[in-house]
Amino acid sequence: MIIQRLRQTPLRAWPILSLSTTEGSILFMIAFLVSAALGVARQTLFNYRFGIGEEAAALYAAFRLSETISTLIAGGALTNALVPYLLIAARQGERAISLLVSRFLSFMLVVAIPLTIGFGLNAAPLLRWIIAPGLDPATQELAALLTRILVAEIVVLVVEGILSAILIARGQFLLPALGIALRNSVIITVLLTPAPTIIDAAIGSLGDSIIQLLILIPGLVHHRLQLRPAWNLRDPLMRGTLRLAIPGSISATINYSNAIVDTAIASLGAQAAGLGALHNALLLGYLPQRLCGIAIGQAAFPYLAAAAVARDRDLFRRRWLAATGIGAALAALSGLALAIGGRRLIQLIFERGAFDSVAGDLTFAILFIFVIGLPIYVTVEITGRALIALGDAHTPLLANIAQLITRIGVAMSLWQIAGVFAVPIAIVLSSFVEAGILSGVILARLRQTQTWRAAHHMIID
Repeated sequence: MIIQRLRQTPLRAWPILSLSTTEGSILFMIAFLVSAALGVARQTLFNYRFGIGEEAAALYAAFRLSETISTLIAGGALTNALVPYLLIAARQGERAISLLVSRFLSFMLVVAIPLTIGFGLNAAPLLRWIIAPGLDPATQELAALLTRILVAEIVVLVVEGILSAILIARGQFLLPALGIALRNSVIITVLLTPAPTIIDAAIGSLGDSIIQLLILIPGLVHHRLQLRPAWNLRDPLMRGTLRLAIPGSISATINYSNAIVDTAIASLGAQAAGLGALHNALLLGYLPQRLCGIAIGQAAFPYLAAAAVARDRDLFRRRWLAATGIGAALAALSGLALAIGGRRLIQLIFERGAFDSVAGDLTFAILFIFVIGLPIYVTVEITGRALIALGDAHTPLLANIAQLITRIGVAMSLWQIAGVFAVPIAIVLSSFVEAGILSGVILARLRQTQTWRAAHHMIID
């Protein structure tokens, strides 16, 4: 379907080709598959070069801090907050779109730049007290250095997240998907050099973020946006975007900070092997979540937002149920496949060089527990986006707080007994809590006409 559309469209028009939810879902799935394949290649090269020793643990810890901070002010939260108000601004013309994007981008850069500097200067104590307290001092010092490199991604991802919204709001998914697909290309190139260092690997990761931003430019040029520094927090569209962006960013950060909890718990035994095995297991385990949850959810989001702005409850319900049902079913099948063939897969792609069969056994044991919850993870991804499309970023925030508290409680109560296996057990149980809250709220709103209309005023008024 997508290939036929591309064949019928001139090459110069590909960046602005509008796609349906189904086409967008397929495109994002392909993008995540390519990204995963490159991610496996990256991880295989990384394992071969560094194994699961101290240098590898330092980079994993650095990733946790930089990625969590990036999620706080960038990530999908900015894109999802901006899309509904771009749809409203489009009714007023291109000038209104340019003005809204200019004001939001200016505001976010004023926030992002000082935070980038501050977290870079305080990387060492954050790693020592919060991120990886179980690592030895030398490894923590290396992790702090790597973090100072990686935090530069924050500003890049802020710009990328905001500019992606312009294309996604119009159903123009091709360039955002291409950026996802090529996410690991620079770091792979670095790891293929004769003698890469762990610092080179961190620089390669930063290069991937820059590439992801640059890919958007051809599509944005077509829209001829007149971007300039602008500031007006009283603008209703700006206020509405911030009402979604602020709790949405906190919610996304709490959701992503699960990785900090995982890293901290896995490091409590002062064994780098547990941290490395966890990272490799989640690399495989999160792929079905991206394919079935994030891909479908992101493609459905602008159409859910359009139904919300139009106050069409029946259309919204059909789109949410279809996306959630298909995503959860595909996730269940993927989980079954990983439970049956995951050990062989780990052996084929990871077991070489410093990554031996003992590391493979530990990795599969973690993966086996994790995949039990795949349909629930997907339900959380899609339903959280559906609530944001309704103008409700507070329920996903509260749900994330509840699951984080559950995750910490379960992991801390089990780690002395189960060791690193406490992490995947906590992931599964806390996700059930989050999915229950999100699904309960959205079902209640869809049943009550008055509540439905009130929810829409959060977007439209």
